[in-house]
Amino acid sequence: MRGLLSFPSEVHGERVRLVAYEVARPEVGYAVVRQHDGRRVGTLRAAPEGDAAVILSLCIDVSDRGYGCGSDAAFAFSSAVADAGFTRLRAWAPGELGLAVYFWIRCGLRPLFGPGPDEGIWFERVLQAPPPQSARRAG
Repeated sequence: MRGLLSFPSEVHGERVRLVAYEVARPEVGYAVVRQHDGRRVGTLRAAPEGDAAVILSLCIDVSDRGYGCGSDAAFAFSSAVADAGFTRLRAWAPGELGLAVYFWIRCGLRPLFGPGPDEGIWFERVLQAPPPQSARRAG
């Protein structure tokens, strides 16, 4: 790991963009904003843990669920933190919310063995590191 990794202030996906609105180092809170109308539809909170970016929570408003905003936010965040130098993405599914388990699996994270907090399950995805600067210039 090279120095202290930090999160981007804004992340763009296909359907949503994430705009940092609360930064309490090292944690950051993002507003999940729909691209087509600029309406805030949820929040994502994250914190660094070594070389891992940990999604502490991803909440989409009930009336806006089922339209891909949550998965787009997760995929966009994953790509942005990989570009920032993080090598792993972690997220947690509460024990009482079974749909969260399927959500994180659909987003490419795999469950980790062992108990998580509050009887939940930790999930992790190994992120592809960005190519070295020399390869970026040559490509």
